[in-house]
Amino acid sequence: MLRYMTVVGALCAACAPFLSGGVPRPDVDATVIALAVGSVLAALLAVAGGRAARVVAAVAGVGSAAAVWWLLVSDLLIGLTGADLPVLAVGSLAVAVGAIGLVGPRSPTGPDDEVGRRPGRWRVRPVGVAAAVVVAVAAWFAPVGAEAVIVRSDPRDARNFAPEPVAERPGGRQWAWQPPADVVAVAPILHGVAVATRDGAVVGLNGTDGRVEWRYARPGAPVGAVVASVDRRTVVVSFRSVHDTRAQSVVVLDADTGAPRFDLVVRSVLVETDQLRPGTRTLTVRDGEAVTGYDVVSGEPRWRWSTPDGCTSWFGQVAWGRTTVLVPTVCPGTLGVTALDEATGEPRWRHEVRRVEADDERQDVRLHGTPDGSTVLLQTFGAAQTPEAVPNGLLDTGTGRVLTRPERPWTVRTDLGVTPLVEESEGGRVTSLAALDPATGATTPLPIDDCPLRTADLTTATTYVRACADTGRELTLVTHPLDGSPPTSTPVRLDGSGARGRPDVLLVAAPGAIVVTRTSFGGTPAPVVGLR
Repeated sequence: MLRYMTVVGALCAACAPFLSGGVPRPDVDATVIALAVGSVLAALLAVAGGRAARVVAAVAGVGSAAAVWWLLVSDLLIGLTGADLPVLAVGSLAVAVGAIGLVGPRSPTGPDDEVGRRPGRWRVRPVGVAAAVVVAVAAWFAPVGAEAVIVRSDPRDARNFAPEPVAERPGGRQWAWQPPADVVAVAPILHGVAVATRDGAVVGLNGTDGRVEWRYARPGAPVGAVVASVDRRTVVVSFRSVHDTRAQSVVVLDADTGAPRFDLVVRSVLVETDQLRPGTRTLTVRDGEAVTGYDVVSGEPRWRWSTPDGCTSWFGQVAWGRTTVLVPTVCPGTLGVTALDEATGEPRWRHEVRRVEADDERQDVRLHGTPDGSTVLLQTFGAAQTPEAVPNGLLDTGTGRVLTRPERPWTVRTDLGVTPLVEESEGGRVTSLAALDPATGATTPLPIDDCPLRTADLTTATTYVRACADTGRELTLVTHPLDGSPPTSTPVRLDGSGARGRPDVLLVAAPGAIVVTRTSFGGTPAPVVGLR
């Protein structure tokens, strides 16, 4: 029995270095390889060596197993692990147990035993086969078991009714939810908002009353980012290691139920530079010159697109439309953007302008999309000035049609909501502000004197909302209707004793409510408040 268990354990250990190391070990890891080799050598000495060799094998096997299990427990405590250590832990434990058992007293060889075989030789026994099977099955399910230990998932049943419309302005009614730890991110989802906290958890709050609908957590793993799809049916959460910054675990959740769909390990730089985002049908990841689309439900790769020969796409950010992925491209004679169909990866439209052939002039393409995916701001640097060229402008993401051409595109902000803003500043202070209608190019001036020190702002289709007069315990939301109506003010209580390096208010328009909170560190977290 012991020999079979030892051999199967050695096979498991030998396979472990070829498995994924997850976020803690995204690359080939010398420590895992060394421990696997140690377990395999211990198994060889235990099975084929004499008594002295078996003693050495037992000591080596126990040492390797102890080191592996220490590393595995360390991974579990930070909420992240790969498949390699769980499999290696099972294999090294089987080798250690087998090596210790084989050190015991050995029957003398010489005369045949009662069934005509010499003791100490290989014999097929049911108990030995059963032990080997147990080790193999344990190694097979070990990664699943490790995942179950580090993940806390509390989903809810799917709701078969239409969500509330996205709130256009703060209302007179408020709800508040007190998070157990500091808030780090908020994103609008199908029936409210997803809120990430510093303890490695993400909760789904109902937009109408603030109650917790679902929860997903990896205790010990800080949240890196939270991004929702344009249709708000999918939410992507990244978790990073407190010890290794090379990679992050990207978990795709159903935004309605909170149930996990699949996860990927990606380089941290892709998360930090906003190079992955869920769409209605695919999760697209831009890595270098290539863009890959993964099925948003199953995680299976559906397509992969690379820049044409001679073209590059290194420096510009990818933008996302409602059904398209917009990739900046710099080719030998042109600058522009290629819109890929989100479902197939096939180019749907291109917008290009001729580039200036000058080595000393900056040549680049910048894309800035609105959060609803309807419009993208195109900026090119180094384009040739020709009568028919449109080097800068707001484009429709679905068709590529030029909507309007701002005189000074560098002053246009598209990150706040459906309605872009034209903003000018001097010395870090805003001097003029206007709402821009992408369809017509018309601007609506907005007053700034009533809120000289804003800490956050957003736009909807009908309003511009600013967080003002933040005292650390209370702030005021000033709402400017875009039809020229008088502004309104709404006080919001945001108590919290945490220290803040700078004012960092999060303001989100979500189904059912305008949601506001404040990030902090230490002390009592500020509440998440919804205004409807």
